[in-house]
Amino acid sequence: MLTEPSRSSPGAEATQSAVDRHFDQSSAFWDELYGGTDVYSAIHRRRQQLALAWIDELGPPGHGRALELGCGAGLTAIALARRGWQVHATDTVESMLARARTNAAAAGVADRITFGLADAQRLTFEDASFDLVLALGVIPWLELPAQALSEMARVTRTGGVVVANVDNRGRLDYAMDPRRNPHLAPARRVVKALLHRATTAAGAPSRLHAIAELDAMLAAAGVEKRRGAAYGFGPFTLLGRRALPDGVGVRLDRFLQQRVDAGAPALARHGAQYLVLGDRRPGAAASTAPSA
Repeated sequence: MLTEPSRSSPGAEATQSAVDRHFDQSSAFWDELYGGTDVYSAIHRRRQQLALAWIDELGPPGHGRALELGCGAGLTAIALARRGWQVHATDTVESMLARARTNAAAAGVADRITFGLADAQRLTFEDASFDLVLALGVIPWLELPAQALSEMARVTRTGGVVVANVDNRGRLDYAMDPRRNPHLAPARRVVKALLHRATTAAGAPSRLHAIAELDAMLAAAGVEKRRGAAYGFGPFTLLGRRALPDGVGVRLDRFLQQRVDAGAPALARHGAQYLVLGDRRPGAAASTAPSA
């Protein structure tokens, strides 16, 4: 059974405030990310391309309602609108929505996208309001990921589709860096305590999730996995510092991804991110929407 702390707890509210500040202050970065030449940008482009390819396989576009959570600069919402979806794009900070509105207008699809603030953990939409609910790069930043996935399932119609991803706890680049390897976290905490260092970061926290953990949260929310893939390798670091030049990192990522695509399941489970597309099962996630 998956249990989580209350969304209204002081700790949860403080965490969400830190996340909102982070994205408010870095909105320009997310506007430019998909055009970058580094491996981090390449991985995010692959995530978007993979999600859109899976969505395209669902059938002819042009007659569905889509909800995007954490729309950022709006690039995925724009891609969906160009495919014929009627999109409601949401984020937790207004600066992101402002960029998304500008980009949608420049792309000529503003008439197919509406925008609004939304917390994925407490959606105010009616049950079964959307044919597609999409959250790319959202779950790692949430205090209550299982609750958010349950909310996503609730607002998806029966037979509709949920798409979400996490940062993979088993990612290869973290496993190779002692400063980032999740299995060494207890030892790092002991060292920090001995050195009297602060254990709280000034920046916003993001979380890693195991592949099986996301699968379990989706199943508990009433979403049956149809497609799943771990992808992306890098950026590789040593003691938290970038270990490879951008060009080398991109080539290594491409080489390892080609191995995965050719059939290397052991390597595939160590991709940087894990993406799932699943179907909303009949009778699942029957909770009612929380009040605004």
